[in-house]
Amino acid sequence: MLKSRYFSTLLVPAVALVSAPAMAQVEQLQVIVPGEIPMDSTGNRAIRESLAQTEAAALQNAWIVIKRHPDIALKVRNLTIEQNAALAQGLKPRCQSVMLNYDLDKKLKRLQARYRFDCNLLDIETDIDRLVRSAGPVEGGPARPRIATFFIVKEVASLTSYDQDIDRQAKAMASQGVSKNDRVSVSYNADLRSRQSSTEGYGEGHAAVNDSLSTRNQEKGRAQVSSTENSDVTAREEASLKASGRTISRAAEQGYRPASPEQLNATLSDVFKNGRSRITHYGDIYSQCPGPNPDTVTAEFGRKSEDLSTPVRTGIINAVRKCGFKYVLLGDALVDTTQPDPSTGSPRVSVILTARIWDVSDSFPEVVATVQKTASASNSNFNIAKSDAMLQASQRVGEEVLSRLSAEGVR
Repeated sequence: MLKSRYFSTLLVPAVALVSAPAMAQVEQLQVIVPGEIPMDSTGNRAIRESLAQTEAAALQNAWIVIKRHPDIALKVRNLTIEQNAALAQGLKPRCQSVMLNYDLDKKLKRLQARYRFDCNLLDIETDIDRLVRSAGPVEGGPARPRIATFFIVKEVASLTSYDQDIDRQAKAMASQGVSKNDRVSVSYNADLRSRQSSTEGYGEGHAAVNDSLSTRNQEKGRAQVSSTENSDVTAREEASLKASGRTISRAAEQGYRPASPEQLNATLSDVFKNGRSRITHYGDIYSQCPGPNPDTVTAEFGRKSEDLSTPVRTGIINAVRKCGFKYVLLGDALVDTTQPDPSTGSPRVSVILTARIWDVSDSFPEVVATVQKTASASNSNFNIAKSDAMLQASQRVGEEVLSRLSAEGVR
């Protein structure tokens, strides 16, 4: 028997399933809560009629639990009692309810039943956004001003996987040598001979005298020269490396390249226009109120994983403040095109879009809210997949920014 009224709640962590662009987004949220009501009679007919009332009481308790969710709490903190009641009643068509059990206290004439509500968190957020944006402006609250935006789009240019923590054993050996051998041999032979002969004759005859002299010189010589030169050169270079280890964890190092933010800016402009607001891109503000060059900033930080540095961010904030802007939206989009679709093998593009809403009306700017949304798309045409993913991410961020500003009373 139940002697006192109590509430027990259970919130199961939500699981986000990003489906194809043509399919609806699903983020399951499960809540188990009790509903308790007093009864005039404890008969069977009265019990059947009272069970329907316990479901309505359980819906109120489910709304108390759901609005504590981090993605919802920032939107509903300024709602009126009537708006809270309307959202609680709107859970019935949005959530599937299952009665787990009920207990009747006949002595106290009280009926309690436990219900499980299976809801789609994104549907609930849609109802909240519609209610918050359609509400009239808060009396004395600020009007929604123009918003300056500056986004950097980074595409993953390369992906290198490595072992971050590894127990290694390595041995390296290197040798290098050059040898040269020169041989030269020369031989020279010479044979020179010289010969001289003389003949002399004298004779007398009848009335005659004969005298003769002959000389002959003869020289004979031979010379021979031979030369041989041999040169041998040998070079050798060897290197070997052996490593063995045990992988403890695996990490990846990414390289980035900057990309154009035009598609992102165009989609954000459409979303804010539908929300009766207007945004101005920093590239247009820069020409009127000098600050950091947007092209230089994009080229530098589009290749890094880090956010904008403090001097650069301060320069942008000061520039938009000089032009009369109260809010500025700074962020970056990380586009990953390195992973193909696991089921079809087609190009798959995933986008992580982060935006921070800065209130720059004071001398010391502050972050009003931080919004991060993800999206992915797959298509045989790479450009179509990339366009779809960027469109989804920018739409979700734009709608969430409008809701956060509306929850702050900025309309």
